[in-house]
Order: sequence, then structure tokens, then C-alpha cells
Amino acid sequence: MNRTTGSPSEPGSIAVAVDAMGADFDPSLAVDASVLALESDPDLTVRVFGDPAALAESERDLPDALRPRLRVVSVTGFVDMDASPARALRRSRDSSMARALADVADGGSRAAVSAGNTGALMALSRTVLGTLPGIERPALMTAFPVAGGRAWVLDLGANIGVDAERLHEFAMLGSAAVEVLLGRPARVGLLNIGREPSKGPDVVREAARRLEQQAGLDFCGFVEGHDVFAGRADVVVCDGFAGNVLLKSAEGAIGMLLDALADDARRPLRGLGLRRSLATLAERFDPGRNNGASLLGINGIVVKSHAHADTAGLARAIELAALEARRDLVPALERHLWSDA
Repeated sequence: MNRTTGSPSEPGSIAVAVDAMGADFDPSLAVDASVLALESDPDLTVRVFGDPAALAESERDLPDALRPRLRVVSVTGFVDMDASPARALRRSRDSSMARALADVADGGSRAAVSAGNTGALMALSRTVLGTLPGIERPALMTAFPVAGGRAWVLDLGANIGVDAERLHEFAMLGSAAVEVLLGRPARVGLLNIGREPSKGPDVVREAARRLEQQAGLDFCGFVEGHDVFAGRADVVVCDGFAGNVLLKSAEGAIGMLLDALADDARRPLRGLGLRRSLATLAERFDPGRNNGASLLGINGIVVKSHAHADTAGLARAIELAALEARRDLVPALERHLWSDA
């Protein structure tokens, strides 16, 4: 069942449920981030699920103009960051995460955003929303800043160690989703240790063979780590172990470079120009400002935020969820997947 509510032409018609609890930040940050997202999108409504006592001060400070478009839903339970998926399923059905997902299932919201436990979010999403027909393993996908724009990488950690069939499935999900977001066919690459056909593990080479035979897929072959950042592919496919290492390595390298530039900009005689350049680079490359990973394959829109996101980062995740709802991502995925089957 496709879950849509309202029309994009109606003010406040894109409702997003935000899980405010269980992350590394104070729950009040969810309200502050929602305010940023609401200010940039007049069609957006946000329903924040969390402890009203923890959210009260931020809620009191809401601009009057935004009050009709933000609602705090009282939920005191939350999923611990160290909870196993099985424990989350057994004990967290009344948590802020589960309630936000249930709001999507019930049609109250068109998308859910959580910065909580990734494994629990995967397990609860599958249970509460279900998966798209034919999809066995949902995957996390996010955009990387690369030369010439962005590249989307999946999986980022939801599935550690997968077979060739799952990599093929990820490629189809990622290709369909990015085509919806870009409005054009997406070039798909398979992450490997070299471009030569003989390179890499058997599972990766078998996945490449399947993708080469897939009708309707623009497969550009193997891509190495440096190819990702050169923008050789729009979609980069890998298992969750490789994807998570790639993501964390990129975040660490970018953070190190931005810190070094910031230190240099504070030195005497460096001038305003360097500080302006640094601000531009930070806007484009700072991982926190490119926050939000889509959980593809779920029968509903679910976006995972960094657990340590700042206000601007969480606002970006909310904006991504709203964009996917506005583009009717789930029905579009179904059309793309089954027309290419």
C-alpha cells in the first residue's frame, strides 16, 4: 500500500514524523531542526515524537507563524543506542522511533526521520511498514559530495556481507531512486579494488556479470575509491561493510582538511578571502551538511540521520524526507523496479 497524504500544492501538505529521542543529541534539537526545515519549505508540516518535558523549552520558543505546522506528540519511551534489533522489536513498540514509523503507516505523515539506533530502525521499519514486493534486504543510501555534484552510495551499513543477488538488488533500488531525484537515468558503478574484470572478490565479479545483463540499467562497470569522488558514477553499489568504511573514511578526511584550513584561516595575514573560501568549502563538503541516508526497499519513506548531527544537519535530513515524499519516491520505485524486471 502506498502511503501519501495531501497534495504538494496545499500549504503544509508534506507531513514528516521526526523521532526526537535516542540519538546522541539533546531531544530539543529535533524541534530546532524542524524550525529550520519549516522556514525553508512552506509545504512542510512536522510531527515531533518525544518527551514533552524535554521539548517544552524549544516548543515555547517557536515562532508564532510556524506553530500551526509543528506538533509535539508525547512519547517518553525510546530505543537505546546499544539495543539489539531483536530487543528493539520486543520492547520498543511504544518508543518514539516506533511511533514515528507507525504515523507513516497510519497515513498521519508521509515520511519518518530518526537519528537513533540504525539496526533498530531497520528492524522496526520492516515490521511496521513492510518491504516493497520482491525486496529481501532494504539498504541505506546517502549522497556524497563529488567532483561535478553528488554521487549516491549504498549500502552504508544495514547489510554486512551480501551475495551477488543482493548487490544486484541494491543497484536496481539505487538506480531507480536516484533517477527519481535527478530526473534522468543514473550511471551505476560497482565498488571494487580495480577496474579490470578479473579484480575483486567472486561475489563482486558475479554481481557485475548480472548488472551487465540487466536491461534498462546504465552500468558503467567497476569503480575504485578515487573514482567515486571523481564523479564517475551517479550510484555506487557495495555491501554495508565497504560502504560504511568508505563513508567514515570520507568524513574523517574531509573533516581533517576543513580543520586544517580553519586553523590556517585564523593565522595573521591570511585575510578574509581564505575564510570565505573555507565557508564555501564547508557548505559543499562538510558531512554534517550532507546529512540523511534513505532506507530504500521499505514500503514507506524512512530517512536515517547521523546520531551526532547538529541542528543544520538534522534539518537537512528532514528536508530530504520531504523531497522524497514530494517526488512520491515509493510509487516511483515500484514503477521503475517492475518495469525493468
